[in-house]
Amino acid sequence: MTNLNKIKVVVLGSPRVGKSAVTVRYLTKRYIGEYSSTSDFLYRHNVTFDNVTTEVEILDTSKCAKTGCLYEHLRWGDAFVVVYSICDRNSFADASEYLLQLSKLKLPSYYTTLLLGNKRDLDHSRQITVNDGHELSFHYSCQFYEVSAAENYAGVSLAFQSLLREARSAQLLRALPIRRKLGVNSVSKALGNIFGKNNNNKGDRKKRPSLSI
Repeated sequence: MTNLNKIKVVVLGSPRVGKSAVTVRYLTKRYIGEYSSTSDFLYRHNVTFDNVTTEVEILDTSKCAKTGCLYEHLRWGDAFVVVYSICDRNSFADASEYLLQLSKLKLPSYYTTLLLGNKRDLDHSRQITVNDGHELSFHYSCQFYEVSAAENYAGVSLAFQSLLREARSAQLLRALPIRRKLGVNSVSKALGNIFGKNNNNKGDRKKRPSLSI
């Protein structure tokens, strides 16, 4: 049963792409550049949309997300932040693999995803273009933002808020009684019409939220 009072977010990505940095930046506005955690860390805070407060749990995953823990993480979460470094092509390949595993495990109407390119401030070392990020997000019909956790709180905050708003809207839609009549596929199509997740309409896909800041 959908819990309309809680959104569970999983932050995924290769080591050293800034998963903890973007998470802490969003939660505290502070930037901490060095993390050496070898275990997952769970944060809790509240967000308010349209005068309704929702508890948010954010699971900052460690390297175990690349091993046996990944399946449990994907099953647990309602929303996913897939982080890569714009300076590391291997991390971009890992991000693509995470998105692929999500698409295999979960029905489209049961999760929301944000592809987040980090380290925008290191543009001189860029290996992944903005267009690369856009194309990957188009392929998996997810939101895409490119940010710098080191330099800009606003971009990180906007990206997380956009993901949480979509996750909240998806929860509300799934809770509607009409779902029993429409079935999962129709609900997924309805979500696509709202958020641009209709893979058969390229024009709609290009309306997915995206930002490089």
